[in-house]
Amino acid sequence: MKERNRKFYLILFLKSILMGTVNKLPGVSGGLVALITGFYFEMINSLKKINLNTIKLFPDLKKLNKEYNLYFLLTIFFGIIVSYFTTSQLLDILFRNYELKVWSIFFGMILASNILLIKKNKNWDLKSILFVFVGLVIGILISISEPISENRNLYFIFFCGFISICGMIIPGLSGSFLLILLGNFKLLLIDSVNSLYNSILILFGFKTDISHEIELIKIAAVFALGSVAGLILLSNFLSYLITNFKETVNQVIIGFIFGSLFIVWPWNYSSLEFELNFQNSILLLWIVIGVLIIFVFNRYAKKY
Repeated sequence: MKERNRKFYLILFLKSILMGTVNKLPGVSGGLVALITGFYFEMINSLKKINLNTIKLFPDLKKLNKEYNLYFLLTIFFGIIVSYFTTSQLLDILFRNYELKVWSIFFGMILASNILLIKKNKNWDLKSILFVFVGLVIGILISISEPISENRNLYFIFFCGFISICGMIIPGLSGSFLLILLGNFKLLLIDSVNSLYNSILILFGFKTDISHEIELIKIAAVFALGSVAGLILLSNFLSYLITNFKETVNQVIIGFIFGSLFIVWPWNYSSLEFELNFQNSILLLWIVIGVLIIFVFNRYAKKY
């Protein structure tokens, strides 16, 4: 492996911050950012190498870096951590003050990302439609079933981390959207991350009450463990799928997202009925803004 200078790792760190930030937005895939900015395949190939033998090389960092690209992976990891702290604070403020508008933007972003997935699918035949239908049925079944409410069971939290990391590995699939479907988006990507931030403030004497933070810190730790386990254990399987069955995977995702869109329908979170009036027109405008965000992001991605 060739020697890399500080500039390389600084740029990779900034790319990782962007990847982590984007991965927290429903409808946008962190894996897509990694693909666009040019470190996706090295990340996947490095993760695939990690196994039980990796532990045996500790604490020989030079050998770990040579065999498993340690510095590369650690740079990505710290970039994602930094992004989670900064983005969670912003999302918390937005949810507390503009919840319906946030859900409207999310709905537009998810809808637009699915439209782009459809455009990327080049071969439409009966088989393709069948895979879309399979995804659609799964999505609809989730939508019409009893809504999944916030669940703080630690086994379920670990599962959420394990599954949501798919958004980092499969370009086009949003890990945040999966967390919305599992009912734990706000708990895991806003509340638990903010608890870590608040704990740092307590440590330096800016806050005094830590009782509320302890449970959330535990949740954040278990979620992180699930995410790491998912990255290591799923990277081989998912990279095999997207290498050999990319269009099929995209077709199932397309159907799945359309089938489950009702879960993020803004009017589910409001006492307002869906009818033409001023308030609803404002929400529709925010949906359009969400669509435009994804289209602009996609245009930038094509350019660079």
